Amino acid sequence: MTLTFPDSLNVMQPHLAPIAQQGQKDTFLIVLEMFIQQYESFDRDIDLALSSSNGPELHILIHTLKGTATALGLHRLHQITTELDLQLTQRVDLENINVTQLLKFTKLAVLDCRAVLSLNTSNADRTELDTDHDLTTLLKQLQIKLENHEHIQPKFIDMLKSVLSEQQNARYEHVLNLIEQFEYQAAQESLTRLENSS
Repeated sequence: MTLTFPDSLNVMQPHLAPIAQQGQKDTFLIVLEMFIQQYESFDRDIDLALSSSNGPELHILIHTLKGTATALGLHRLHQITTELDLQLTQRVDLENINVTQLLKFTKLAVLDCRAVLSLNTSNADRTELDTDHDLTTLLKQLQIKLENHEHIQPKFIDMLKSVLSEQQNARYEHVLNLIEQFEYQAAQESLTRLENSS
């Protein structure tokens, strides 16, 4: 299971990504997915922190991104966040903080993460999603994915939600919420309890 990267990326440098070098494809894909979820609306979070003059919140947002940028090989984004982190640590007035490059490179990083995720979604996953709508089978597939610590595609979760909604079945809602929070171990335990109680 090797990772595949597009021929050209905007800002990601996979050879600088420690998490990619460890050969744990599923872990890397989960981190990419988390990055997309957390940072696709980053400009709104930054704008809110700046407009409310919330320096501590802005500092937390930038500091958190700095660590993630390092793990994903987003070297330029890491440089930008390091500089902003230093400015905030030195208590520079928020009016003097320029976040233009930060927002630009974060958007480019999200695009790169989407491209890598798309390229590493296997044809088997796509076929599975296109052909199987039976709740029992979907739940078995989910259990296997959780047991094997596989990356669970959003399309798979969407299909499962759709089937559960059609059947007006809210029984597995907690499991799905845990998966969306990337709490796979807790989701596996919750799913096992539900299956054993039926």
